[in-house]
Amino acid sequence: MVQQHNPHRAVMYVRMSTESQDYSTDHQRAKIREYAAACNLTLIREYVDDGKSGLDIRRRPGLTSLMKDVQSAKPDFSYIIVYDISRWGRFQDIDEAAYHEHTCRRAGITVVYCGERFTDDSGPYASLLKSMKRVMAAEYSRDLSEKVFAAQSRFIAMGFKQGGHAGFGLRRLALRACGTPRAVLEYGETKVSSTDRVILIWGPDDEIAVVRRVYALYLDEGYSERRIVHLLNSENISSEFGRPWTQAMVNSLLTNVKYCGALAYNRRSCKLSVPRTRNEPTKWIVKFDAVAPIIPKDLFDAVQVERARRQRRYTKPELISLLQACYARHGRVNAKIIAADSTMPDPQLLVRSFGSLVSAYDAAGLPRSASYAFIDTKKKLAAMQADLLERAETLALAGGATVERTADCHILLLNRAVRVRCDVAVPRNPKRGIRNWRILPRPQIDFTITARMEPATGEIADYFLFSQADLTAKPVYLKASNLDQFAFARHLSLETMFGIPEVSKAEEPC
Repeated sequence: MVQQHNPHRAVMYVRMSTESQDYSTDHQRAKIREYAAACNLTLIREYVDDGKSGLDIRRRPGLTSLMKDVQSAKPDFSYIIVYDISRWGRFQDIDEAAYHEHTCRRAGITVVYCGERFTDDSGPYASLLKSMKRVMAAEYSRDLSEKVFAAQSRFIAMGFKQGGHAGFGLRRLALRACGTPRAVLEYGETKVSSTDRVILIWGPDDEIAVVRRVYALYLDEGYSERRIVHLLNSENISSEFGRPWTQAMVNSLLTNVKYCGALAYNRRSCKLSVPRTRNEPTKWIVKFDAVAPIIPKDLFDAVQVERARRQRRYTKPELISLLQACYARHGRVNAKIIAADSTMPDPQLLVRSFGSLVSAYDAAGLPRSASYAFIDTKKKLAAMQADLLERAETLALAGGATVERTADCHILLLNRAVRVRCDVAVPRNPKRGIRNWRILPRPQIDFTITARMEPATGEIADYFLFSQADLTAKPVYLKASNLDQFAFARHLSLETMFGIPEVSKAEEPC
């Protein structure tokens, strides 16, 4: 058994969740001090949860701190004095209330309810009465929650707004009990009187214009919510909170029915401190024509259909079918066509699903456009370029030269003095003129090795070695008709260029 310390020292715990004078913290303190004096107990400190719900311990720093001190190595008090069971908590699971009290008892600390008839009696009658009181405290919260929900639902049906901010482009107007306007409430302001009711009215004209513009950008221009956020912030348009826009703000603007004239209640709920949940539309309490609509109902509905389309999760077979249908409609397919087609998902969805648009086209069996076909050519060109550089390095080393790689992946430094650039020239097909291979003059380059790609096979046809003196200020254009002119620089293999006899297959060692 845990030994009690300081047997005449006590602490008080007070809690109030409403402005009810019956349970005000001052009233609780007075009763607790009166009890402590009568029992010759010394109150050493108090733990307070002012304006806190008693449904659980999570949002009650006073009770949390108290239980932490109870479970410390050597608590410096032996009693916790509370006004009554409901102040300890209206836990929906009555075992939770008993658990916290049992924790105190195991630490050698007695919980006393000075406003209850059983106070410090620990007999079976007190245990039974405590259980009944805990049930009554929990039931009180459940009953109150139902009454509040019913009242708020009735007010929504009458067209009055229940809690929350107005929303961008709207303002809250407080009405007296008689129905006459009292004042427009700014963000953060509350009603003057509890009998006042609140309705929504239009805000400034510039905010109304922004709301309509956002709907047009989303539906007509195909902007994403993120892109709209970037646009509004780039134009220094303040949100209703006076800070930069976020995607959640734009999402609320596009999905809240108040912008098409309706008020909706119970879209989300967190009754009795359970985790917040989104309710099905069938459970919403909706009042149509409660607000002058900023957005026509048909436009609002069209935006919801578009949002559902953009957020739909497609399987790969579904995406392949959509791509094939898109190709059939337009005769070709690319990112711009996909983005403009209302039946297609966002191109980025295809990228995320297949790794790239090219991979998506391949999976759908679609021909690639010229721009996408060049992607393969670039990959092949990069591989040929790396191979050319490596072979040139190997041959230079075999010829007795020292070779260093430079920061430029096209350039080799021979004998720490001669800079050699290695390039692969691809065939060019101008609209006017004949096919050619361009070799550009490069500053501070002593020699240029150019491998000419054969257009039919994509393989290397021959090699050209030009010195700095051979290349003028203008590019050299190799053509089928002028190859003889550059015979002095032409080599059929890289080995002969470096003066190494090419080994025939018949001479290769077994």
